[in-house]
Amino acid sequence: MGRDEMYSILVILLVLVLSVAGFLAYQNSKLVSNQKKLGTLSRNPSLMYSIFDQSCAASVEDPDVIPLVQYTVFVESSGQAVVNKPLAIINLCRVSAGRGNLVLADVERSVLEHIKLAAPSDAFIEHKAYLHRAANHAEKEMILNLEDVVKLQYT
Repeated sequence: MGRDEMYSILVILLVLVLSVAGFLAYQNSKLVSNQKKLGTLSRNPSLMYSIFDQSCAASVEDPDVIPLVQYTVFVESSGQAVVNKPLAIINLCRVSAGRGNLVLADVERSVLEHIKLAAPSDAFIEHKAYLHRAANHAEKEMILNLEDVVKLQYT
């Protein structure tokens, strides 16, 4: 095989590889364009948690929103909690992958920040934990940790 034949084969292979790469890039571009049109462009799958500053009751029917912990902040007046007027209702919910704004590692800190902002020094906090809704051991541990920290700080 001569030098000219080798160059010809290399040029043919190079054109073939570039053609396949161009075709794949075109197909990918078409796929992304269709996903944008349909609104199905994938989001970050690790963002699975959101904190809502209101009752999650309306969202409980939504299968994509699963309450895990709810904190209700009340003001104390003369040593009694004024239960008919909560200052805040803070719900930690698991949402479908990519729809949330928190990852599991940031959940505890964020929930405690929300509670701290909503609760004055004379606040009373009532909580509900939904351990049976925990999807795995890490979620269950996070719920138990939040319960313990809030009990220590606000009871």
